[in-house]
Amino acid sequence: MRVLHVHERAGFYGGVEQILHDIAAGLAARGLPQGLLHADPSPRPDYLGVFAETGTDEAAIERFRPDVLLLHKLEDPARVADLAARFPTARMVHDHDLVCPRRHKYFPISQKVCDKPAGRACYTHLCFVQRAPSGPWPIALKGTADVRAAIAAHAKVRRLIVGSRWMRDELRINGLPPARIRIVPPVPQSLARCEQQPPSHSPEVLYVGQVIRGKGVDLLLKALAQVPGDWHATIVGTGNHLPACKALAVKLDIAHRITFTGWVDHAALDDYYARASVSVVPSRWPEPFGMVGIEAMARGRPVAAFAVGGIPDWLDHGITGLLAREADTDALAQNLARLLADPELAGMLGKRAAKRVRERYSPDACLAHLTRVLQEAVADAG
Repeated sequence: MRVLHVHERAGFYGGVEQILHDIAAGLAARGLPQGLLHADPSPRPDYLGVFAETGTDEAAIERFRPDVLLLHKLEDPARVADLAARFPTARMVHDHDLVCPRRHKYFPISQKVCDKPAGRACYTHLCFVQRAPSGPWPIALKGTADVRAAIAAHAKVRRLIVGSRWMRDELRINGLPPARIRIVPPVPQSLARCEQQPPSHSPEVLYVGQVIRGKGVDLLLKALAQVPGDWHATIVGTGNHLPACKALAVKLDIAHRITFTGWVDHAALDDYYARASVSVVPSRWPEPFGMVGIEAMARGRPVAAFAVGGIPDWLDHGITGLLAREADTDALAQNLARLLADPELAGMLGKRAAKRVRERYSPDACLAHLTRVLQEAVADAG
């Protein structure tokens, strides 16, 4: 089976590109030739090396002769429809862009998670009012026409691949055929290198990820302000919400107990996890999967998180960590206090978390599952 990936970029820019590259490398190692059709004007040579064929136009398709196309990020609905009409095609839905005009899947005013289909709710909750990327006006108006066109373009896509039950249901309520949807966790190969660490008895809370509004670092800070005891928290990551979060820590009078590290190389994260007794995923947006929580669990750390998006797929309350209701900072504070005050509980949950990752989220097992789904797409199109 010859797999042609279709994606706009060709470099290690972010999580989507890393997952794509890991999939291609894994499938190539299994003897399945990989190609990449992209639109990147400056493709990275270190990224392209795993592919037997790459290019930006139809000639690349003709040279590679794919058995199946695996679409990743492709904005043009007409392009999606054209490719799906001519080739057996699957689509890996990495985020909410396909069905949400805001792309974040939470309402801008209430900041509540949106569980509605694209349509009336987008207007009643002012999701059509967006920040303008440029120009004289600070805002722009965006309706649901583009979303409806994108959904319609997937009529001939044989398989829709998502990372969680939340994402499956999101596609269902937007009219995409349930029989074509498959859940395959987007597990990177790097997870295999995450080793379980001994429990930590330090009252250390760790956050790893982007510091943007959707990731909820401000919610974490509000929860920490209610946690008693001699705790310390480390925020690893950077983003456009970092200045606001630093200011909030000062306002809450907890800045002296928070370390903002900025960006940290992935290879250096083990030291931070070794010191932490609990990892936290305080996301405001519904995580399509929530890979950072899996990485913490693989290292033997219990996770405290909000029950949004794909997080409940891997975080079982009282088994691999503790869940709080969406944006409930009081409940998150109680869960953090409980874990910090009871190292034995934190250690037990951490051991169960590592076991859960070994049993359900092996990169090889997830890759084998994806291979079967791609084979289904080929058979279904035939």
